Amino acid sequence: IYLIDLVSGHRERIIKFPGTNSGAAFSPDGGRIACTISKDGNPELYVVGANGSGAHRLTRTRGVESSPSWSPDGHEIVYSSDESGSPRLFRIPAGGGSGTPVSTGFGFCTEPSWSPDGGRIAFTVRQGGFSIAVVDATGGAGRILASGEDPAWGADSRHVIYSNGSALMLLDTRNGRSVPVVTGLGKVSEPTWSR
Repeated sequence: IYLIDLVSGHRERIIKFPGTNSGAAFSPDGGRIACTISKDGNPELYVVGANGSGAHRLTRTRGVESSPSWSPDGHEIVYSSDESGSPRLFRIPAGGGSGTPVSTGFGFCTEPSWSPDGGRIAFTVRQGGFSIAVVDATGGAGRILASGEDPAWGADSRHVIYSNGSALMLLDTRNGRSVPVVTGLGKVSEPTWSR
């Protein structure tokens, strides 16, 4: 995992364990990074310092943990795990503990994104194709809102940006309308949004 200074372009490799090092997500205060590391054999969720130091393992499962997203207060992380077969969403304290399932009403859930106001989680659902769904952060019945994947919340906790083939789309989660932001880029994946 590399840290890139956007002004100078300087690039520094900060997380370099053997195996998988992926899915880096900065904590709200910028001091920590949640990511997936497989240095112990299985892809598990870790929290490390923003400079790559002090790796602390959060999960210990037979499954693969991925796509961490921080709660706005930095106390919890939502992530995807396939420990029970099909990937589902879980929450875990950022300091460690047990992962708790997030009830969504769907069987295949990946790529969660916690809204800045803390109230909802957007995620990708696979039911035939891929769709964008939203659920209350405490769980419940999720709602599918659009066809696509890789959702990321905007600062207003109302709009989500996501990929849909060769387009980057903007979704209003209140009325369910999507509009293209950019099209014709080839394969678009894993968008993010500054806050």
